[in-house]
Amino acid sequence: MEKIPGLNWEITKTIMWIRESKGWTQAQLAGFAGLSDVYIAKLEQGVRGDSINALVQIAAATGTAFSELARAIEAELAAGPQKPDGIQGRPRGRKT
Repeated sequence: MEKIPGLNWEITKTIMWIRESKGWTQAQLAGFAGLSDVYIAKLEQGVRGDSINALVQIAAATGTAFSELARAIEAELAAGPQKPDGIQGRPRGRKT
Protein backbone atom coordinates (compact mmCIF):
# COMPACT_ATOMS: atom_id res chain seq x y z
CA MET A 1 0.00 0.00 0.00
CA GLU A 2 1.34 3.39 -0.97
CA LYS A 3 1.70 5.61 2.10
CA ILE A 4 2.53 8.87 0.31
CA PRO A 5 0.07 9.61 -2.52
CA GLY A 6 1.82 9.77 -5.87
CA LEU A 7 5.21 8.63 -4.57
CA ASN A 8 5.42 5.46 -6.66
CA TRP A 9 4.53 7.38 -9.83
CA GLU A 10 7.09 10.09 -9.16
CA ILE A 11 9.73 7.43 -8.52
CA THR A 12 8.65 5.77 -11.76
CA LYS A 13 9.01 8.99 -13.75
CA THR A 14 12.36 9.82 -12.24
CA ILE A 15 13.88 6.36 -12.77
CA MET A 16 12.58 6.21 -16.33
CA TRP A 17 13.89 9.71 -17.12
CA ILE A 18 17.37 8.92 -15.78
CA ARG A 19 17.46 5.59 -17.64
CA GLU A 20 16.31 7.12 -20.93
CA SER A 21 18.73 10.05 -20.58
CA LYS A 22 21.53 7.47 -20.58
CA GLY A 23 20.06 5.75 -23.64
CA TRP A 24 19.69 2.49 -21.72
CA THR A 25 17.03 -0.18 -22.05
CA GLN A 26 15.29 -1.52 -18.97
CA ALA A 27 17.36 -4.70 -19.31
CA GLN A 28 20.60 -2.69 -19.36
CA LEU A 29 19.63 -0.74 -16.24
CA ALA A 30 18.64 -3.97 -14.53
CA GLY A 31 21.99 -5.54 -15.39
CA PHE A 32 24.01 -2.55 -14.23
CA ALA A 33 21.98 -2.24 -11.01
CA GLY A 34 22.00 -5.96 -10.24
CA LEU A 35 18.21 -6.16 -10.42
CA SER A 36 15.93 -8.20 -12.65
CA ASP A 37 14.59 -6.67 -15.84
CA VAL A 38 11.11 -7.73 -14.68
CA TYR A 39 11.60 -5.65 -11.50
CA ILE A 40 12.64 -2.59 -13.54
CA ALA A 41 9.71 -3.06 -15.95
CA LYS A 42 7.22 -3.32 -13.09
CA LEU A 43 8.81 -0.36 -11.32
CA GLU A 44 8.45 1.76 -14.47
CA GLN A 45 4.83 0.64 -14.90
CA GLY A 46 3.99 1.70 -11.37
CA VAL A 47 3.00 -1.89 -10.55
CA ARG A 48 5.92 -2.65 -8.30
CA GLY A 49 6.42 -0.77 -5.07
CA ASP A 50 9.66 0.97 -4.38
CA SER A 51 12.48 -0.35 -2.25
CA ILE A 52 15.21 1.79 -0.76
CA ASN A 53 17.74 -0.92 -1.57
CA ALA A 54 16.70 -1.01 -5.23
CA LEU A 55 16.74 2.79 -5.48
CA VAL A 56 20.26 2.91 -4.06
CA GLN A 57 21.35 0.25 -6.58
CA ILE A 58 19.72 2.17 -9.47
CA ALA A 59 21.36 5.42 -8.36
CA ALA A 60 24.77 3.73 -8.20
CA ALA A 61 24.30 2.04 -11.59
CA THR A 62 23.38 5.32 -13.30
CA GLY A 63 26.14 7.31 -11.61
CA THR A 64 23.54 9.43 -9.84
CA ALA A 65 24.02 10.31 -6.20
CA PHE A 66 21.20 8.83 -4.15
CA SER A 67 20.59 12.27 -2.66
CA GLU A 68 20.19 13.68 -6.19
CA LEU A 69 17.73 10.92 -7.05
CA ALA A 70 15.79 11.63 -3.86
CA ARG A 71 15.74 15.38 -4.61
CA ALA A 72 14.41 14.71 -8.12
CA ILE A 73 11.66 12.50 -6.72
CA GLU A 74 10.79 15.17 -4.14
CA ALA A 75 10.60 17.81 -6.89
CA GLU A 76 8.21 15.60 -8.84
CA LEU A 77 6.07 15.12 -5.74
CA ALA A 78 5.96 18.86 -5.09
CA ALA A 79 4.67 19.40 -8.62
CA GLY A 80 1.79 17.03 -7.93
CA PRO A 81 1.19 13.42 -8.92
CA GLN A 82 0.56 12.63 -12.57
CA LYS A 83 -0.76 9.09 -12.52
CA PRO A 84 -1.66 7.79 -15.99
CA ASP A 85 -5.30 7.47 -16.99
CA GLY A 86 -5.33 3.67 -16.70
CA ILE A 87 -4.74 1.56 -13.63
CA GLN A 88 -1.12 1.02 -14.66
CA GLY A 89 1.21 2.02 -17.43
CA ARG A 90 3.88 4.56 -18.18
CA PRO A 91 3.57 7.89 -16.42
CA ARG A 92 2.97 11.02 -18.43
CA GLY A 93 6.01 12.99 -19.56
CA ARG A 94 8.50 14.41 -17.13
CA LYS A 95 7.85 17.98 -16.11
CA THR A 96 10.63 20.38 -16.99
